[in-house]
Amino acid sequence: MALSTLVPGVSSAAPAVDSPAPQAINPTDTAPDPDAGGGPHTQIVGGEKAFVKDYPFIIAMLREGGARPMGQTCTAAVVAKRVIVTAAHCKDGQGAKSMYYGADDLTVGGGTKIAVKEYLQHPNYDPPNGWQTGWDVGIVVTETDIPVPAGYKYPRVAASGDSALTQPGKNALLLGYGRIRDGENEFGHLKRVASYPIVNGSNTCGSFGTFNNDYMVCGGYQDGHDGICQGDSGGPMVVDGVIVGVASWVKVGCGSYGAWGRLTGTMGDWANEMIKKYGDPGEPGAPTAAFTANCSTSEPSCSFDASGSSDPNGSISSYAWKFGDNQTGTGVTPSHTYGQAGTYTVELTVTDNEGKTDTETKQVTAGKQQGQAPRASFTVQCQWDNCTFNGTGSTDPDNDIATYDWKFGDGTTGTGATTTHKYPNRQTTYTSELKVTDRAGNASTATKQVQCFSVGSQAFCFGQ
Repeated sequence: MALSTLVPGVSSAAPAVDSPAPQAINPTDTAPDPDAGGGPHTQIVGGEKAFVKDYPFIIAMLREGGARPMGQTCTAAVVAKRVIVTAAHCKDGQGAKSMYYGADDLTVGGGTKIAVKEYLQHPNYDPPNGWQTGWDVGIVVTETDIPVPAGYKYPRVAASGDSALTQPGKNALLLGYGRIRDGENEFGHLKRVASYPIVNGSNTCGSFGTFNNDYMVCGGYQDGHDGICQGDSGGPMVVDGVIVGVASWVKVGCGSYGAWGRLTGTMGDWANEMIKKYGDPGEPGAPTAAFTANCSTSEPSCSFDASGSSDPNGSISSYAWKFGDNQTGTGVTPSHTYGQAGTYTVELTVTDNEGKTDTETKQVTAGKQQGQAPRASFTVQCQWDNCTFNGTGSTDPDNDIATYDWKFGDGTTGTGATTTHKYPNRQTTYTSELKVTDRAGNASTATKQVQCFSVGSQAFCFGQ
């Protein structure tokens, strides 16, 4: 786990206009080290060792030929007796893969090596560089049971109904067996970051790589004092006890902002399908819950049908529903009207004549949602001291953005979807801000830094 301070290079000369954009890498053990001349440099400044007894779901992935202790290449999370969730790209590295459970320190050992039976990458993941565009989640199925403590309750993997868990402002737990700094291959102790902030990806991860908010979660600090490093790929991002992401990529060098494969969406839905398919078979003779939903697009109402539920050796005696708005129901084919249009997580629990149960959850959208909040996004392009701000990349689900309000960071303001601003001849860094507001009064803000240098009689500026 990289716990590092980002120390950028400093130059007194004006920056080159054609300076290349930062490059993203995936933090497996095979990822390259940063260029000693131009990349960020890191040093360990915080964090703490962690122990498997406190996090019994954590597990290391090994690969034949790996340079790190025991050949460790990635980190992963145990979510069923023989099922592990990790990053899809961890499969792409050369060398046969195996799992290693129970060791606090891989340089000491003392754990159990477990053979891999199957490694499933998300069907939309495109190896070997699919992590750059999304779908970076994978499921490992092992040959034998993973020896977690008796009676241990596996952590839940998030799904599309858990989007609130990855909103900017949330804090996450990170765990990993990876490097503690660039170029290091000796440290093998499990580490953790106990409170790691989830941030707005359009203003942070969006400045490098190919960040896609639908499939990625961004986290970190501007100074990079906590973060992930090579060997942490696939490691879990945990919020409120739920695995909401798997470590996917970082800017070249440890620390700085990083991206996790987003499990609070369709990727998590797929992962849960695989966990259910390859996980514990359940109680012999237990029923299987299944239902369909038919929701109106004009009114906030849905009808449900659980007739697809089944029981292998008996009959289902009850159908209990939770509609996601603190209301409940019973029966095979109930209908429900919500107080307002929206997206809800519906849960069905079926019980058979022997008292055995099974539960199925799905997310449904009822009615036409009005007044959803917009999302602010903008670019900055400068010609010397004159900068053009373009907010047309901002979006709104209702397509009704009404105003664009700008703060340029030097005490001046502007309006309009696009605008220009001339900065004073001063060497400093400004924080520019765009606020978009829709007709319902919902608002969103985004910020970007503009760095200016005093060069002769005018400023030389560029957006970051």
